[in-house]
Amino acid sequence: MVNLRPIALPLAALLLLSCGAPAPESYPPPAQRRAPSESEPRPVGPFVSMDDPDVENYVIRDVSLGIEAGKWRWTYRRPELRFWLDSTADQKLVVDFVVADATLAKTGPVTISFYVNDKLLGQQHCPKSGDYHFEKAVPASWLRTDAFTIVAAEADKLWVSPADGARLGFILVRAGFVS
Repeated sequence: MVNLRPIALPLAALLLLSCGAPAPESYPPPAQRRAPSESEPRPVGPFVSMDDPDVENYVIRDVSLGIEAGKWRWTYRRPELRFWLDSTADQKLVVDFVVADATLAKTGPVTISFYVNDKLLGQQHCPKSGDYHFEKAVPASWLRTDAFTIVAAEADKLWVSPADGARLGFILVRAGFVS
């Protein structure tokens, strides 16, 4: 006669486990995210056009949120933008802007001062309305590759709206650094 006792207990346990409780629901694993690396893009780069969909990442202050004519934005008292540079060597600040007929008629000629990290880089005198291009080499010691580089511009005279007191400077088209 065969002794079933040594296998009876494990067999009974297996039968009890297979009956009764349903299998737990399965869930997919959570979405996996990689940690950012040095080679991934930063929220800003060295240059921006005002029609760029990510322009808000560059603007610190005093640039209108609304885009005009699909490519430019009004500035206010002291527009500031932030840029990320990978190199400080041989960089030039380039700014394309417009002085509007309507504002110039009230302010007269304006001079716009350009700053890099709070240091005056240069000025552009604007005696008439129209398109202007500012371009000047920036000393490498003024620039950063480990933090944002801040560019500011300031018009010596602002147009003030008689209707609501809004203060407008100039029209900004694009700005940033080129090497």
